[in-house]
Amino acid sequence: MAALFGIPDWVVLLCTLAVLFYLCFRYSRTPKISVNFHNGDLFVVALENKFRWVSRYKNHWKKQNVPHESYALLFGPMLRITQKPFHELDLERYKKYGRVYGMFESGKPSLFVAEPELLKQILLKDFLVLPNRRTVNFFEPLFDYMLSVIPYPRWKTIRKYYSPVFTSGKIRKMEHQIEACTKSTMSHLQKAAEEERDVELGHFFGNFSLDLIARYAFGTCLDSHSDKTNDFVTYAKKVFGTDFSVSLIVYFLLPGVAKFFRMKLYNPATLGYFRSLCQRVIKGRLDSKIRQDDFLQQMIDSQQGKWVGDSLKETTDAEEKIFDVDSKLVDSEEVPSNALSEDEAMAQCFMFLVAGQQTTSSVVAFTLYMLALNPEVQEKLREEVDLCVAKHGEHPAMEVVAKLEYLHGVISEILRMFPPASRLERETTKDYALGDTGIRVPKGCIVAVPLYAMHHDPEYFPDPHEFRPERFIGENATNIRPYTYLPFGAGPRNCVGMRLGLQASKMAVFHSVRIARFVRTDKTKVPLDFFKGYGVISSSDITVGVRKRAATNK
Repeated sequence: MAALFGIPDWVVLLCTLAVLFYLCFRYSRTPKISVNFHNGDLFVVALENKFRWVSRYKNHWKKQNVPHESYALLFGPMLRITQKPFHELDLERYKKYGRVYGMFESGKPSLFVAEPELLKQILLKDFLVLPNRRTVNFFEPLFDYMLSVIPYPRWKTIRKYYSPVFTSGKIRKMEHQIEACTKSTMSHLQKAAEEERDVELGHFFGNFSLDLIARYAFGTCLDSHSDKTNDFVTYAKKVFGTDFSVSLIVYFLLPGVAKFFRMKLYNPATLGYFRSLCQRVIKGRLDSKIRQDDFLQQMIDSQQGKWVGDSLKETTDAEEKIFDVDSKLVDSEEVPSNALSEDEAMAQCFMFLVAGQQTTSSVVAFTLYMLALNPEVQEKLREEVDLCVAKHGEHPAMEVVAKLEYLHGVISEILRMFPPASRLERETTKDYALGDTGIRVPKGCIVAVPLYAMHHDPEYFPDPHEFRPERFIGENATNIRPYTYLPFGAGPRNCVGMRLGLQASKMAVFHSVRIARFVRTDKTKVPLDFFKGYGVISSSDITVGVRKRAATNK
């Protein structure tokens, strides 16, 4: 904890060496211990050599004239991210060092890049040099085999089985599932409006996301708002316990410590529940020979080597193109070489829960929060919703809602202001030279994109802290510089489930605005407090007032 008190790392090392030298000298004079002074010397020399090896990158960025934070072998970034949220730290560095800068994590150099031309190089053109996200070993198949963390080339096989579930056609077949979850949630929202309650939106729409994931990925019907004692709800809530972000810090920034102690993110009971649930539902479907158009069915088929073709060629809508940036694999029509194992298939269902639950709920919660703070935007959106209801009825098709222009602008602006992840990360598979910049990144190091900071760059987005849905409407959208807006990433390793997340979010916001008004109250926090030490932008308290609206079209 020395760095916390302003003590430099070299002082910590010197004190450590002094203590070790004393102990070696002391034990060299004790007959019972078979360590002599000479061995103590060798131990200190070995420790010194080890320190020199792990600090070999100390001048890495200085030699290349790359703006950078001061080198810190111990605790530096680890302690800083426990004091401030990821995205706020990234924004501070961005303002201080510019769009290309260096950092050190556990003594290793990391490069941060927010120049659009260089980002296309990193995320698309040099994909085979940077095909992986940060290497993390969880020592549990349900995590280690998730598409989001598994390394190339196995990632490529899993992605081919995974992505067809998220075609526009597949999602349309699941429309009744999304509609059922939306109706259930809206009935609870209507009651809150009638009672004029203050509602914590993150938790409220977390239940909506959980119901959708339970249906789509686990074949289980829920009403999380009412049935709080359901085992699925109970164990799902444990997934996002308070220790989650702290453990994640250790996994990402101190992987050696996590590996040495074989740290676990979750207790065995939580993982055991979801594993047995998957096995039980899969067995039931195989025994009954009943097929469903859902994610779980695709994972069942993947264990048998059944493949229906890649999905990402279906991106044709102009609204989608701004989110789906160069994601198609070059050989997307190549049939996967082998089937998925049971653990690999179940890991994707579990990833759906881990990655999807908080992402969708946060998008909806942040949207309604910003509408409460900006009543003129809320009324303009409500006018569009009312016109849609007048034309298509109270429950228009998902495809109709998806094409509403102002709703699209509102959701797009929320994803700019609060991107699901504060940064993108890629890990080099060999020594990497970044284009013609002359910047070199060693093998096994991180190249990161500070998404939140880039989305708040006034050159890319004027007055970035203002809520302006018009940025993403009409000609304004075409003027957005490519690779400056990446809420779902870019290149082949982007977020495959973005279509489902967008559709579910738009449906939830559409019906929320249709039936209720959202207002700022004395319990509404401005600004919001964000979780520290966690890569997902999330707040513990997004409370607004929910009120009845006029009878027309409600």
